[in-house]
Amino acid sequence: MEQKSAETVPQDSVLSLLNQARWGDGSAYLKLADCYRDGFGVKKDFFGMITMASIAESRGGINRMEDYIYGMPDGNEYKTLFLLMDGYKSYLQENPDSVEQVLCNNDSPEAKTLLGMITVDKGDTLSGKNMIKEAAEQGCSLAEMLLTVPDRKGRLRADATKLSMIADRIPLAYSMHGDLYYEPDENGQTDKKFAVECYMKAEEHAVLEPRGAERVLGYYKNGGNAQLTEDDIKRLELIVQPKGVETE
Repeated sequence: MEQKSAETVPQDSVLSLLNQARWGDGSAYLKLADCYRDGFGVKKDFFGMITMASIAESRGGINRMEDYIYGMPDGNEYKTLFLLMDGYKSYLQENPDSVEQVLCNNDSPEAKTLLGMITVDKGDTLSGKNMIKEAAEQGCSLAEMLLTVPDRKGRLRADATKLSMIADRIPLAYSMHGDLYYEPDENGQTDKKFAVECYMKAEEHAVLEPRGAERVLGYYKNGGNAQLTEDDIKRLELIVQPKGVETE
């Protein structure tokens, strides 16, 4: 009698990939990008796909994040959206109308978000933000992030309350939340202990950035109140100095 192999549960597969990614496996990040692209084990999500592909680049899983996008099948909606925005940036002053027309004909919340970004860039801030708000209400995580981080040029601080509300759905927000509390506010106050807790939540989801990892290690080595295991320290060191990446 032929023995049937157990079916892979999507959520279990994602958890396995996350664990590999936390230990510096760049190829695991590319597979996680696929999961977000296809909605395998996680909610299908453009921002999640881009996030994982971008980290894969920093972990040596791919030379350039764009190579992951270009390698996707022609006609894939996320590839189309990315290429539209990439093209839009290159001829912004020449012929943006064709890009906007394609986005207008796409009823996805991601397309609405990108159209909102273009509208803001063109000077119609109110209409653009309303588009982004509508997209966020439709479940677009990119739109939620844009609403939470009000100034892409970094002149305004993100909204801490909103970050905490979206972090479970968009783990990268944990890292941003950590930045808010690690860096002095308008009164010069910090809460590095809470910041470290936020950074470690980001690390659990394999989205902690090198700056956050450096801060956690520095806080811990300087006697801060952080409960880190030997494995935690090893993973943080891998984030700060990925395998195969040399400092100058």
